Amino acid sequence: MSKDDKSKVSRRNFLIGAAAGATALSGLRLVARRTAKLTLRDFAPNDLAPGLSIIHGDGGSGDEKAVVMRMTRTAVEALGGMNQLVSRGDSVVIKPNMAWVWGPQMATNTNPWVVAALVEMCIEADAGRVRVMDNTISKDPSRSYEESGIARAAAAAGAQVPYVDRSRALELPVPGAFAMDKWPFCQEFVNADLCDILINVPILKDHGTSRLTMSLKNAFGMIAGDRGQLHRQIHHNIADLHRVIKVDLTVMDCYRVLRTHGPNGGTLEDVDNSREGARRIVACRDPVAVDSYGAHLFGYGPDDIGFIKNAADAGLGTADWQSLPIVEEEV
Repeated sequence: MSKDDKSKVSRRNFLIGAAAGATALSGLRLVARRTAKLTLRDFAPNDLAPGLSIIHGDGGSGDEKAVVMRMTRTAVEALGGMNQLVSRGDSVVIKPNMAWVWGPQMATNTNPWVVAALVEMCIEADAGRVRVMDNTISKDPSRSYEESGIARAAAAAGAQVPYVDRSRALELPVPGAFAMDKWPFCQEFVNADLCDILINVPILKDHGTSRLTMSLKNAFGMIAGDRGQLHRQIHHNIADLHRVIKVDLTVMDCYRVLRTHGPNGGTLEDVDNSREGARRIVACRDPVAVDSYGAHLFGYGPDDIGFIKNAADAGLGTADWQSLPIVEEEV
């Protein structure tokens, strides 16, 4: 090959490389512009009490709707009431677990009456809009939305119940992370223009990979991408998600507890609805404290559940739930 030929090849490679670089740079600028439009939401100012409320209830009367809604109201009122969090005109997003195609008896999804009570309280506090949603594991969320009973109960209480728009998810950096540098987050839960108040409403249950799933793990329904990848370092990744996601109030459904074969269950033999181990609603501003209490109901200490310990170590809350002011009542 002559010197002139080599020069032509080098110039051609340079031009190809420059074009590729320009395309990549353009893509980076596009991502930067899209991210620049997103104002990440932070914790909402509120006057909720910093304690943990644990409300017990007896469903023996057979009127589960009335009992569970009363328990949920009492749990929030023990912290000062929803009007200490929600203000006139606020856009509220309520995120239950409604990933599975089962009714509430199977304890795989959040009890629909917990969600309905929260919707009613937000509307009573003059919220401008209340939306109930979950980015379910299914490509078609309609079945779990309906079979869980949550969509009907929430809509009847006055909420909008849309599906998460996965196509609008944005890949965001995760500052100070244990394991993930970035991840695609669903805008409905992190965009300050779409959500003023974020209320997380998990159900307490067994989980085959993370041992338990509660409030911190419920963040998997607020992200997009290949969530299966996160199971490789799940205890670090669960904590990392909450460096971006800012939950204002956690209300955990322990009215029924899935003790084994979680997270999807499938038989009533796995479900605990006893007064000793279930039939309670827990509320707190601190999701780490909520999960630590939930672990306690399974006989675990906070250090036994990796994501609780990691979240506490990251400064995302306290694992010492007993150090908080505790309101424990029977309704």
